Amino acid sequence: MEFTKEQREAWAELAKNDREAMAEIIVEYVQPNHLSADYMSLLLNTRSLNLGDMLVKKVRKGIRVHTLVPGAVHLASELTVTDRINYVLDAADVKVVYSEWDIENGDIGSVADIRREMSAKLRDFYFNKMFTALSTIWNEANTPDNYTDVGGELTHTALEDMIDEINYRGGGAKLIVGSQRALQPITKFGVFWDNGTPTAGTPHAAFPSALEELRQTGWIGRYYGVPVLRIPQIWDNPEDNNALLPEDKVLVIGENVGEFITYGDVRTKQWTDMNPTPPLWYLELYQMFGLLVDNSQGIGVLEVTPA
Repeated sequence: MEFTKEQREAWAELAKNDREAMAEIIVEYVQPNHLSADYMSLLLNTRSLNLGDMLVKKVRKGIRVHTLVPGAVHLASELTVTDRINYVLDAADVKVVYSEWDIENGDIGSVADIRREMSAKLRDFYFNKMFTALSTIWNEANTPDNYTDVGGELTHTALEDMIDEINYRGGGAKLIVGSQRALQPITKFGVFWDNGTPTAGTPHAAFPSALEELRQTGWIGRYYGVPVLRIPQIWDNPEDNNALLPEDKVLVIGENVGEFITYGDVRTKQWTDMNPTPPLWYLELYQMFGLLVDNSQGIGVLEVTPA
Protein backbone atom coordinates (compact mmCIF):
# COMPACT_ATOMS: atom_id res chain seq x y z
CA MET A 1 0.00 0.00 0.00
CA GLU A 2 1.55 3.30 -1.14
CA PHE A 3 0.86 6.50 0.78
CA THR A 4 0.86 9.92 -0.83
CA LYS A 5 3.12 12.72 0.26
CA GLU A 6 0.11 14.63 1.58
CA GLN A 7 -0.98 11.63 3.70
CA ARG A 8 2.47 11.24 5.23
CA GLU A 9 2.69 14.96 6.01
CA ALA A 10 -0.75 14.89 7.64
CA TRP A 11 0.19 11.86 9.73
CA ALA A 12 3.46 13.46 10.77
CA GLU A 13 1.63 16.59 11.93
CA LEU A 14 -0.91 14.51 13.83
CA ALA A 15 1.78 12.40 15.48
CA LYS A 16 3.67 15.50 16.64
CA ASN A 17 0.59 17.04 18.25
CA ASP A 18 -1.42 14.05 19.45
CA ARG A 19 0.12 10.63 18.99
CA GLU A 20 -2.83 8.78 20.58
CA ALA A 21 -5.14 10.28 17.97
CA MET A 22 -3.30 8.21 15.38
CA ALA A 23 -5.59 5.36 16.45
CA GLU A 24 -8.31 6.93 14.34
CA ILE A 25 -6.29 6.40 11.16
CA ILE A 26 -6.86 3.14 9.33
CA VAL A 27 -3.61 1.64 8.09
CA GLU A 28 -3.60 -1.57 6.10
CA TYR A 29 -1.15 -4.05 7.60
CA VAL A 30 -0.85 -7.81 7.42
CA GLN A 31 -1.47 -8.80 11.04
CA PRO A 32 -0.60 -12.11 12.72
CA ASN A 33 -3.56 -14.12 13.95
CA HIS A 34 -4.36 -14.35 17.64
CA LEU A 35 -6.59 -16.44 19.88
CA SER A 36 -9.92 -14.69 19.62
CA ALA A 37 -11.75 -16.47 22.46
CA ASP A 38 -11.12 -16.82 26.18
CA TYR A 39 -9.77 -20.37 25.99
CA MET A 40 -7.83 -20.07 29.25
CA SER A 41 -10.89 -20.17 31.50
CA LEU A 42 -12.05 -23.34 29.74
CA LEU A 43 -8.86 -25.20 30.66
CA LEU A 44 -8.35 -23.97 34.23
CA ASN A 45 -10.07 -21.77 36.75
CA THR A 46 -8.81 -18.24 36.23
CA ARG A 47 -8.66 -15.28 38.60
CA SER A 48 -7.33 -11.75 38.47
CA LEU A 49 -5.79 -10.88 41.84
CA ASN A 50 -4.78 -7.47 43.09
CA LEU A 51 -1.39 -6.74 44.55
CA GLY A 52 -1.43 -7.78 48.22
CA ASP A 53 -4.05 -10.52 47.80
CA MET A 54 -3.37 -13.89 49.42
CA LEU A 55 -1.20 -16.20 47.30
CA VAL A 56 -1.68 -19.34 49.40
CA LYS A 57 -4.27 -22.10 49.12
CA LYS A 58 -5.34 -23.18 52.59
CA VAL A 59 -6.77 -26.51 53.73
CA ARG A 60 -9.17 -26.74 56.69
CA LYS A 61 -9.02 -30.00 58.63
CA GLY A 62 -10.46 -31.44 61.83
CA ILE A 63 -14.19 -31.77 61.11
CA ARG A 64 -15.36 -35.27 61.96
CA VAL A 65 -18.75 -36.90 62.57
CA HIS A 66 -19.16 -39.08 65.69
CA THR A 67 -21.86 -41.56 66.57
CA LEU A 68 -24.27 -39.97 69.03
CA VAL A 69 -24.40 -41.67 72.43
CA PRO A 70 -27.29 -40.35 74.55
CA GLY A 71 -26.08 -38.66 77.75
CA ALA A 72 -22.44 -38.61 76.64
CA VAL A 73 -20.19 -35.59 76.17
CA HIS A 74 -18.94 -36.05 72.65
CA LEU A 75 -15.50 -35.22 71.44
CA ALA A 76 -15.05 -31.96 69.61
CA SER A 77 -13.02 -31.69 66.44
CA GLU A 78 -10.38 -28.99 66.68
CA LEU A 79 -10.26 -26.97 63.51
CA THR A 80 -6.84 -26.69 61.95
CA VAL A 81 -5.81 -24.70 58.91
CA THR A 82 -2.64 -25.38 56.99
CA ASP A 83 -1.03 -23.63 54.05
CA ARG A 84 -1.24 -26.32 51.42
CA ILE A 85 0.22 -24.72 48.33
CA ASN A 86 1.39 -21.26 47.41
CA TYR A 87 1.76 -19.67 44.00
CA VAL A 88 5.22 -19.05 42.63
CA LEU A 89 4.82 -15.91 40.57
CA ASP A 90 6.47 -15.30 37.25
CA ALA A 91 6.29 -12.22 35.06
CA ALA A 92 5.80 -11.53 31.37
CA ASP A 93 7.21 -8.55 29.49
CA VAL A 94 6.69 -7.31 25.94
CA LYS A 95 8.68 -4.30 24.75
CA VAL A 96 9.04 -2.55 21.39
CA VAL A 97 11.27 0.25 20.13
CA TYR A 98 11.12 2.35 16.99
CA SER A 99 12.57 5.54 15.57
CA GLU A 100 10.60 8.72 16.32
CA TRP A 101 10.98 9.77 12.70
CA ASP A 102 9.43 6.57 11.39
CA ILE A 103 6.54 6.86 13.85
CA GLU A 104 5.86 10.39 12.69
CA ASN A 105 6.03 9.23 9.08
CA GLY A 106 3.27 6.70 9.79
CA ASP A 107 5.43 3.69 8.87
CA ILE A 108 4.25 1.43 11.70
CA GLY A 109 0.64 2.60 12.05
CA SER A 110 -0.83 4.04 15.22
CA VAL A 111 0.45 3.71 18.76
CA ALA A 112 -2.98 2.40 19.78
CA ASP A 113 -2.72 -0.37 17.17
CA ILE A 114 0.71 -1.35 18.45
CA ARG A 115 -0.58 -1.41 22.04
CA ARG A 116 -3.47 -3.69 21.03
CA GLU A 117 -1.08 -6.00 19.20
CA MET A 118 1.17 -6.20 22.26
CA SER A 119 -1.80 -6.99 24.52
CA ALA A 120 -2.89 -9.78 22.16
CA LYS A 121 0.66 -11.18 22.16
CA LEU A 122 0.57 -11.22 25.96
CA ARG A 123 -2.68 -13.22 26.00
CA ASP A 124 -1.27 -15.68 23.45
CA PHE A 125 1.83 -16.07 25.61
CA TYR A 126 -0.26 -16.91 28.68
CA PHE A 127 -2.29 -19.56 26.87
CA ASN A 128 0.81 -21.13 25.32
CA LYS A 129 2.46 -21.18 28.75
CA MET A 130 -0.58 -22.88 30.28
CA PHE A 131 -1.11 -25.44 27.51
CA THR A 132 2.58 -26.37 27.42
CA ALA A 133 2.70 -26.80 31.21
CA LEU A 134 -0.36 -29.05 31.25
CA SER A 135 0.83 -31.12 28.30
CA THR A 136 4.22 -31.83 29.91
CA ILE A 137 3.05 -32.61 33.44
CA TRP A 138 2.91 -36.35 32.64
CA ASN A 139 5.20 -38.56 30.57
CA GLU A 140 5.78 -42.27 30.13
CA ALA A 141 8.35 -42.29 32.93
CA ASN A 142 6.24 -40.86 35.77
CA THR A 143 2.82 -42.43 35.15
CA PRO A 144 1.42 -45.47 33.38
CA ASP A 145 -2.15 -44.18 33.46
CA ASN A 146 -2.26 -40.44 32.76
CA TYR A 147 0.02 -40.55 29.72
CA THR A 148 -0.28 -42.45 26.44
CA ASP A 149 2.04 -42.33 23.46
CA VAL A 150 -0.40 -43.11 20.68
CA GLY A 151 2.43 -43.74 18.22
CA GLY A 152 0.66 -41.93 15.38
CA GLU A 153 -2.39 -39.79 14.88
CA LEU A 154 -5.17 -39.73 17.48
CA THR A 155 -7.28 -42.90 17.73
CA HIS A 156 -10.66 -43.55 19.31
CA THR A 157 -9.26 -46.32 21.50
CA ALA A 158 -6.58 -44.13 23.09
CA LEU A 159 -8.97 -41.22 23.56
CA GLU A 160 -11.74 -43.30 25.12
CA ASP A 161 -9.33 -45.05 27.48
CA MET A 162 -8.00 -41.68 28.68
CA ILE A 163 -11.51 -40.30 29.16
CA ASP A 164 -12.33 -43.36 31.28
CA GLU A 165 -9.22 -42.75 33.39
CA ILE A 166 -10.02 -39.07 33.98
CA ASN A 167 -13.65 -39.92 34.76
CA TYR A 168 -12.32 -42.28 37.42
CA ARG A 169 -9.57 -40.14 38.95
CA GLY A 170 -10.33 -36.58 37.93
CA GLY A 171 -13.91 -36.10 39.07
CA GLY A 172 -15.21 -36.43 35.52
CA ALA A 173 -13.69 -35.34 32.22
CA LYS A 174 -14.88 -31.86 31.28
CA LEU A 175 -12.86 -31.13 28.13
CA ILE A 176 -10.86 -32.63 25.26
CA VAL A 177 -8.47 -29.99 23.98
CA GLY A 178 -5.70 -29.70 21.42
CA SER A 179 -4.71 -27.92 18.24
CA GLN A 180 -7.01 -28.43 15.29
CA ARG A 181 -4.34 -30.45 13.49
CA ALA A 182 -3.84 -32.80 16.45
CA LEU A 183 -7.60 -33.30 16.88
CA GLN A 184 -8.47 -33.59 13.18
CA PRO A 185 -8.88 -37.43 13.22
CA ILE A 186 -11.84 -37.00 15.56
CA THR A 187 -13.86 -35.73 12.59
CA LYS A 188 -13.51 -39.21 11.08
CA PHE A 189 -13.87 -41.68 13.96
CA GLY A 190 -16.05 -39.35 16.04
CA VAL A 191 -19.13 -39.76 13.85
CA PHE A 192 -19.08 -43.57 14.00
CA TRP A 193 -19.16 -46.11 16.80
CA ASP A 194 -16.98 -49.22 16.81
CA ASN A 195 -18.47 -51.84 19.11
CA GLY A 196 -15.35 -54.01 18.90
CA THR A 197 -17.08 -56.88 17.08
CA PRO A 198 -17.59 -55.64 13.53
CA THR A 199 -19.36 -57.83 11.03
CA ALA A 200 -18.53 -58.07 7.36
CA GLY A 201 -19.59 -54.93 5.52
CA THR A 202 -20.79 -53.07 8.64
CA PRO A 203 -17.76 -52.36 10.83
CA HIS A 204 -19.20 -49.20 12.39
CA ALA A 205 -22.52 -47.69 13.35
CA ALA A 206 -23.04 -44.10 12.26
CA PHE A 207 -24.49 -41.29 14.39
CA PRO A 208 -26.80 -39.31 12.09
CA SER A 209 -26.74 -36.23 14.32
CA ALA A 210 -22.93 -36.21 14.43
CA LEU A 211 -22.73 -36.72 10.68
CA GLU A 212 -25.06 -33.78 10.14
CA GLU A 213 -23.07 -31.59 12.55
CA LEU A 214 -19.88 -32.48 10.70
CA ARG A 215 -21.49 -31.75 7.34
CA GLN A 216 -22.72 -28.36 8.53
CA THR A 217 -19.72 -27.14 10.55
CA GLY A 218 -16.78 -29.36 9.64
CA TRP A 219 -16.40 -30.33 13.29
CA ILE A 220 -18.10 -32.21 16.13
CA GLY A 221 -18.75 -30.62 19.50
CA ARG A 222 -18.67 -33.74 21.69
CA TYR A 223 -17.07 -37.15 21.77
CA TYR A 224 -17.80 -39.92 24.27
CA GLY A 225 -19.88 -37.40 26.23
CA VAL A 226 -17.06 -34.84 26.56
CA PRO A 227 -16.92 -31.41 24.84
CA VAL A 228 -14.19 -31.10 22.21
CA LEU A 229 -12.25 -27.81 22.07
CA ARG A 230 -10.07 -27.27 19.03
CA ILE A 231 -7.52 -24.49 19.35
CA PRO A 232 -6.63 -22.68 16.13
CA GLN A 233 -2.89 -22.57 15.58
CA ILE A 234 -1.26 -19.17 16.02
CA TRP A 235 1.94 -17.96 14.38
CA ASP A 236 4.50 -15.41 15.49
CA ASN A 237 4.12 -13.26 12.37
CA PRO A 238 3.13 -13.64 8.71
CA GLU A 239 6.75 -13.66 7.48
CA ASP A 240 8.56 -16.09 9.83
CA ASN A 241 5.38 -18.19 10.18
CA ASN A 242 6.57 -20.15 13.23
CA ALA A 243 3.79 -22.12 14.96
CA LEU A 244 3.45 -21.24 18.66
CA LEU A 245 1.15 -23.98 19.99
CA PRO A 246 2.24 -27.63 20.39
CA GLU A 247 0.62 -29.91 17.82
CA ASP A 248 1.78 -33.24 19.26
CA LYS A 249 -0.40 -33.27 22.40
CA VAL A 250 -4.10 -33.80 23.09
CA LEU A 251 -5.30 -33.20 26.65
CA VAL A 252 -8.25 -34.66 28.52
CA ILE A 253 -8.95 -32.39 31.49
CA GLY A 254 -11.08 -33.09 34.56
CA GLU A 255 -12.83 -30.74 36.95
CA ASN A 256 -10.87 -28.29 39.11
CA VAL A 257 -7.36 -29.44 38.25
CA GLY A 258 -5.72 -26.10 38.88
CA GLU A 259 -5.80 -22.36 38.52
CA PHE A 260 -4.22 -19.58 36.49
CA ILE A 261 -3.95 -16.12 38.03
CA THR A 262 -2.79 -12.71 36.99
CA TYR A 263 -1.38 -10.69 39.85
CA GLY A 264 -2.04 -7.01 39.41
CA ASP A 265 -2.92 -5.09 36.27
CA VAL A 266 -0.91 -4.93 33.07
CA ARG A 267 1.53 -2.10 33.66
CA THR A 268 2.72 0.24 30.94
CA LYS A 269 5.89 2.18 30.36
CA GLN A 270 6.26 4.59 27.47
CA TRP A 271 9.20 6.90 26.96
CA THR A 272 11.54 8.48 24.45
CA ASP A 273 15.29 8.03 24.59
CA MET A 274 16.74 11.38 23.54
CA ASN A 275 20.39 10.25 23.41
CA PRO A 276 20.41 8.87 19.86
CA THR A 277 19.51 11.06 16.91
CA PRO A 278 16.76 10.70 15.85
CA PRO A 279 15.33 9.74 19.26
CA LEU A 280 14.01 6.24 19.92
CA TRP A 281 10.45 5.62 21.14
CA TYR A 282 9.81 2.73 23.57
CA LEU A 283 6.62 1.03 24.72
CA GLU A 284 6.65 -1.75 27.33
CA LEU A 285 3.88 -3.85 28.90
CA TYR A 286 4.49 -6.19 31.84
CA GLN A 287 2.49 -8.22 34.36
CA MET A 288 2.92 -10.90 37.02
CA PHE A 289 1.14 -14.24 36.68
CA GLY A 290 1.03 -17.65 38.32
CA LEU A 291 -0.01 -21.19 37.39
CA LEU A 292 -0.97 -23.81 39.95
CA VAL A 293 -1.89 -27.46 39.27
CA ASP A 294 -3.06 -29.11 42.50
CA ASN A 295 -4.94 -32.07 41.02
CA SER A 296 -2.63 -33.53 38.41
CA GLN A 297 -4.56 -36.81 38.47
CA GLY A 298 -7.30 -34.96 36.61
CA ILE A 299 -5.08 -34.35 33.57
CA GLY A 300 -4.55 -36.91 30.81
CA VAL A 301 -1.89 -36.43 28.11
CA LEU A 302 -2.05 -38.13 24.72
CA GLU A 303 1.09 -37.77 22.60
CA VAL A 304 0.23 -37.92 18.91
CA THR A 305 1.92 -37.53 15.56
CA PRO A 306 -0.40 -35.58 13.25
CA ALA A 307 -0.63 -36.91 9.72
